Amino acid sequence: MANTFDAQFVQHKLDDITRLLGQVMLQLVDANDGRTSLALRDLSQVSSLVNTLKQGITGLLEANQRQVKALVGVGSVINSSLGLKQVLEEVLDRLIALTGAERGFLMLVESDGELKARIARGIDREDLNKDAFAVSNTIVHRVAETGEAILTTNAQEDPRFGEQISVAAYHLLSILCAPLKIKDDLIGVIYVDNRARSGIFRAEELSLVSAFANQAAVAIDNARLFDDLQESNAELEIAYQATLEGWVRALDLRDKETEGHTKRVTALTRRLAQQIGVGDEALLHITRGALLHDIGKMAIPDGILLKPGDLTDEERLLVQKHPVYAYEMLSPIKFLVPALDIPYCHHEKWNGSGYPRGLKGEDIPFAARIFTIVDYWDALISDRPYRRGIEPENVRKRIREQSGIHFDPQFVEVFLGMDVSI
Repeated sequence: MANTFDAQFVQHKLDDITRLLGQVMLQLVDANDGRTSLALRDLSQVSSLVNTLKQGITGLLEANQRQVKALVGVGSVINSSLGLKQVLEEVLDRLIALTGAERGFLMLVESDGELKARIARGIDREDLNKDAFAVSNTIVHRVAETGEAILTTNAQEDPRFGEQISVAAYHLLSILCAPLKIKDDLIGVIYVDNRARSGIFRAEELSLVSAFANQAAVAIDNARLFDDLQESNAELEIAYQATLEGWVRALDLRDKETEGHTKRVTALTRRLAQQIGVGDEALLHITRGALLHDIGKMAIPDGILLKPGDLTDEERLLVQKHPVYAYEMLSPIKFLVPALDIPYCHHEKWNGSGYPRGLKGEDIPFAARIFTIVDYWDALISDRPYRRGIEPENVRKRIREQSGIHFDPQFVEVFLGMDVSI
């Protein structure tokens, strides 16, 4: 707005004054009147003062922009999902840029209550060797104990630090150290300094740095929670995987005829899916589905599943229910729902003659269409107690013959183009 009296408004008005002064001085020169020399001298001094004022306001504007940028930047970090290391780097880099410091380091309170240096950075945004980062431990511990920030413009002459050997030994000049707190709880300390110049940090900036530190503490606390959650999720993933493999092992121990089949088809299904271009997340669900493809057989009685002779029609219908049993067993488990397509649909056929639902063509889930080819391949080339495995070339021939009948034709071509002997 035109009536807004801010630094930029003043800067523009000073520009107008400078232009007017220039015009008046030119007019005086053109007048060529000896009596104007004193007026010209006075106007030159006024012009110089105006320029000095302009430079000062420009400096204030630039400092204000840096401050706003730093505070907004920390705010964006708070709302991000960056891990702890990245957040610490962002916080330290922004504080160094905000204050004009030469270097900085950040300490966090560990689970044992001790402060531990977690990161040290230079003005070039590169990590420094924390062991070689010489600072005054007295200043750091005073800030941690009192919860109040400390700023000195020349530590060598500051009476508060006159007896501290480290300040003199490390040639520390400008020092700023602030606590990182969540509510009233100390979570760490942030420190920046400049060994080359005194007067870098101004006392009036202390409240700004304290506000920055408060926002930084929230960002760091959020990042710690995020990392803890990631670690917990990783542990759960390991536990889930171990549980799945335990189920599969139990099935293998029960049905000696197909022992090792699950491991082989899972590995080959992954390879085929990758060849087709499946991404990592979908590949994870396909892998789990392949592992659990026959889990429904756990519900089939031993007398039928392990029967050495031919099955009756009634027994065969019961065995063909194992995909339905798999669905009923796994669907209540939320993290396995995306993996259900293979256990539930791996006996469906491209022409609709499969079971349990008689799905046809692309109505059959993508993962099941991939897996069906691999399952058929391994079942035929593997030895069974009642027959020898069929030669791979003959199995390839059968798969090609079943393209468009049993199998998705496009996936058949991909599979037959692979070296499945690896």
